[in-house]
Amino acid sequence: MKKILALLLCVAMVAAIVACGGGTQSTQGSVHSTASTTTESTSGTTGTTSTTHTTNTTTSTVTPTPTSKIFDENNIVLSFGAISDVHITAGNDDSESKFRAAIAQLKAQAAKHDADGLDAISIAGDIADTGSPAQVKLFSDIVKSSGIETVMLVTGNHDFYGEGKGTLADYYAEMGEKYFAVDVDKSMFDKGARHCVVDGHHFLFVEPVGYNSNCPYDEDVLKWLDSTLKKITTEEPNAYVFFFTHPMLYKTCYGSELSGGSWYTTYLTETLSKYPQVVTFGGHLHFPINDERSIMQTAFTSLGCGSVRYLAIERGYSNMKSATVPHDAYRVSSGLLVQVDAGGNVRITRMDFSNNSTFKTPWEIPSPTSDGAHLAKYGADRADDNKAPTLSGTPVFTATVSPTTGTVSGATLTVPAGSDDDLVHHYNVTVKNETTGQAATYKFLSDFYRHTQVSGMAETLTFPLDITSAGKYIIEVTAVDSWDAESGKITCETTLGNAEGTLTSELPEVYTDFEFSNGTVTDTNGKFNITVNGATVVNTPLTFAGKTKTVGALKVSQSGEHAVVKFKDYTASTLTNFYNSATGFSVEALYINYAPSGSQGVVCGTHSPGGWGLAENAGVPYLFTYVGSGSINIKATKASSKTELTHVIGTMLYDSTANKTFTAIYINGELAANSSYTGKVGVHGTEAIGTAFCFGADIGGGGKGTDFPMSNFVLADAKIYAHALNYKQVETAYANSAENFGK
Repeated sequence: MKKILALLLCVAMVAAIVACGGGTQSTQGSVHSTASTTTESTSGTTGTTSTTHTTNTTTSTVTPTPTSKIFDENNIVLSFGAISDVHITAGNDDSESKFRAAIAQLKAQAAKHDADGLDAISIAGDIADTGSPAQVKLFSDIVKSSGIETVMLVTGNHDFYGEGKGTLADYYAEMGEKYFAVDVDKSMFDKGARHCVVDGHHFLFVEPVGYNSNCPYDEDVLKWLDSTLKKITTEEPNAYVFFFTHPMLYKTCYGSELSGGSWYTTYLTETLSKYPQVVTFGGHLHFPINDERSIMQTAFTSLGCGSVRYLAIERGYSNMKSATVPHDAYRVSSGLLVQVDAGGNVRITRMDFSNNSTFKTPWEIPSPTSDGAHLAKYGADRADDNKAPTLSGTPVFTATVSPTTGTVSGATLTVPAGSDDDLVHHYNVTVKNETTGQAATYKFLSDFYRHTQVSGMAETLTFPLDITSAGKYIIEVTAVDSWDAESGKITCETTLGNAEGTLTSELPEVYTDFEFSNGTVTDTNGKFNITVNGATVVNTPLTFAGKTKTVGALKVSQSGEHAVVKFKDYTASTLTNFYNSATGFSVEALYINYAPSGSQGVVCGTHSPGGWGLAENAGVPYLFTYVGSGSINIKATKASSKTELTHVIGTMLYDSTANKTFTAIYINGELAANSSYTGKVGVHGTEAIGTAFCFGADIGGGGKGTDFPMSNFVLADAKIYAHALNYKQVETAYANSAENFGK
């Protein structure tokens, strides 16, 4: 039917030209005959009638005659699905059901305006999650039961980097020749390259040789690609060529500049830029396709396919499950339906498989022309006509303040949603503590990626803020769209706890105070067993707070010297009760590191998956804490002194309501950094490791200070508090240390 339509339209155009005095002037290109059969079948997936095509494609080519630059949905000659990142696992999860749903919905959507239904599905890699034989077989079984006989694919990193090394040849062996009958050139098949023809339209597939160093491609494949494109476009200059590869092409669509060198390729642009007829399809990123940057026209047209399995996005947002994966990533399954009309125009419908719907309005590109006019609609210059979002109303801040410590927990900010000529992509939030002078910035992703239409987005959004200290706060919010245009600011002010100077500055009693005198290390409250290994306790002239005094101190003269300190009252199984109590704990140290080099432990007991440590990296103090399934590493902005003592306090507080641990590091009485992470402070299960920390090193696997050693170091004072000190108390501790130095 589609071949007859195309032929009749071309004949009609020739007749019209003759009738208008055009003589026998030929149309561009030609129409070749195609032998094909069409068999009706009914899919059991949705109960929708669909068609299955068996097409002899070895001599079939169709060059569209440009009739209109508006897509004609009544004369569709090709419909195919363009999807990626199926990640079949052959396990008890959603990968199989999502793939089946994608196929069913592509078939149903195609059938709305195409009487012949869906002609093919093309997949841009990551078909199987690890490439195992069981996953390849399950994929094949699903395809064979779908009623779609033309399923073209190229592999991705998950296919051949995993346990099974699922190559293109493995898919061929499992699926059989029937599903590779559309291949017209298999000369580069062993290198992952294919040339297929479906209903007269050309499809090219290539895969990189690796996923690092900007995803290089085999030189022979690049030569083959160039020569193949040259031949196709010379014969059919007004027809699109559909090109599939797993990584994105650098500086094309949304996400194609994601850092790391493994997400995009720079090796194809030079070749593809010669051929404006090319339409590329990439996967790998899993980025949301309802962002308008997911189509981009440069010297050719590029499209992101989204992901059938789950969504991902660029780094940098605070409300995420991991660096690039939102908490609700598995609620989004997406792909593209691509259709070509008899005039060679293309319509791309963005499919929301999760909701059995479509995203926004379809993209349409006119058939290719020699002057490149078909590349004008979806360029990067769309940003020039973009309007910035608008944002109005007042943010609402809420938090819980501990009446005993003044510590803040459960801080959230509720923001009225912004409006835009398209969509608000994310929100920038600046939090200024007027009491301490500290400021923090956040980026929060909006919910745009979950909604088929912008009108479905939430009217208000609530974001968590890592605010742990009392104070007077000014909060500023702006809305940002996909093109980085930013709205005006909306603000709110709030005062938390005793922000106006009444926050207690009185120090709690120390859990213990370490003394360095008479050649030994002791603790005032007898809470620890202390073993000195090589280090010495000597009277040493030191400078602190403008005074030079000779004081007793622990001295490390070379790498390997340290002291091991072990809790007496706790075991590895009970120490969590101290670390994660309602009041938290703090560690204070007064020291000098004469020879900074890499990571070095000051008062430090970290060994995965537990512990904490005051340490330095290249002389810059930091606090490292193992928390939950991850860690918090916060550091100062500049190095400690190599000539005078530095006063450092690290605080750790577990909030059971929020299930978060809040940490802060103070240098010479001033807050240097703070952060939080979900979960409790961890404790290593081995007794000798979990209950111990070190002076002048970090605890190692044998329960000694073999990790991160100091080489020239003096510790003049150390204390442990069974409270997470607030900033006023830290100021008192620093003042006391300066006043009592040398007494």
